Amino acid sequence: MSHGSLLERLSGEATRRKGWSLEQAAMDSVAAHLSRMLSTRAGSVQTLPDYGLPDLNDMRLSQHDSRQQARMSIEHFIQAYEPRLAEVQVNALPHGHDPLILSFVIEGLLEIEGIRRKVSFTAQLDGSGQVKVR
Repeated sequence: MSHGSLLERLSGEATRRKGWSLEQAAMDSVAAHLSRMLSTRAGSVQTLPDYGLPDLNDMRLSQHDSRQQARMSIEHFIQAYEPRLAEVQVNALPHGHDPLILSFVIEGLLEIEGIRRKVSFTAQLDGSGQVKVR
């Protein structure tokens, strides 16, 4: 039984998922990958110039427009580089007391053992450019 992607198994990261259900392990693997993906800035991967997100702190748009632009960028990026998720939709969450933190809900379908299951993740982008996905 696989507890993560090939790279996660080679690095040993997947061993912490032993004993988990396949669904839990797959969701944790996807969340970890989304965190790494969304923390990568566009242009930082030489072999894939379109891999990564633009600097969302540098958008010269209104707050509403920058949230929409960020939402669309995240959605397209996930559709292109996370093949385990289908029918991806990203929606911005209302911002809390810190305007530098953007939060999004990522929804999609994850195929586990031949069955597509609806899954939902929360992504929080902080001012440092790091993304936490739960």
